[in-house]
Amino acid sequence: MARELADVLHYFLDEDAGARGPATRCLALVAEPDELLGVALLWNLAHELARCGLSIAWVTALSDEELLPVDATGGLTRLLAPVQGLAGLARAVREAGGKLRATRAPGLVLTRVPPAWLEPGAAATELLAWSLLLCGPDAEQGAEALARGQRVARVCPGARVGVTLHGVRGVREAETAFGALARGVACPLEGLWSYGLLLDDHLLYDALLARRPASQQRPESRAAQALRDVARLLHEDWQRDAG
Repeated sequence: MARELADVLHYFLDEDAGARGPATRCLALVAEPDELLGVALLWNLAHELARCGLSIAWVTALSDEELLPVDATGGLTRLLAPVQGLAGLARAVREAGGKLRATRAPGLVLTRVPPAWLEPGAAATELLAWSLLLCGPDAEQGAEALARGQRVARVCPGARVGVTLHGVRGVREAETAFGALARGVACPLEGLWSYGLLLDDHLLYDALLARRPASQQRPESRAAQALRDVARLLHEDWQRDAG
């Protein structure tokens, strides 16, 4: 039976109901360690979501993120977790969630999960209850994204799997790509959630190099607007689940 995100919240909330702080969620981007767009997206999203009023923790087990700037907004902290595998990463995420709740502010933990860690029977499946995929417009990229989503569902049945499109030239191409992806969905992945699209995504890399989020460096750009839209969709779902 499909499981809603609320069904696994006990993994991220304090056991003592009287001591619970504001709700905390985890959003896991499923991407290879060398997919730099995933790093750039999460870094920019972290700042956008902090601007929405969330307290953000970025938990990373991947060494290539150690040098990323984190001081562009007061709502973002980064925690390094030198672990391998889902179980270790999930423990680090729980700890980060506890620290966010201690601030008495609503929180979201962001992390990246390499697809190789998505093995059947893997521990700590709650880490993947809300997962995000990146997908390009061509058929090969769509097949890869679908395969990753199905691996998520096998490890965490009923997970909410979202897709953000990139590399598209406009909304029509994005709709076509997402439609093709959605039509390919089959058990155990029951459906996909659309979390917008990225336009001019090369500007996300530029933002990293400039150590300023795209919405600050190029607020008028299509990349900044698209990023704000992705953050808005994620924040709306966070609010709905928290309510």
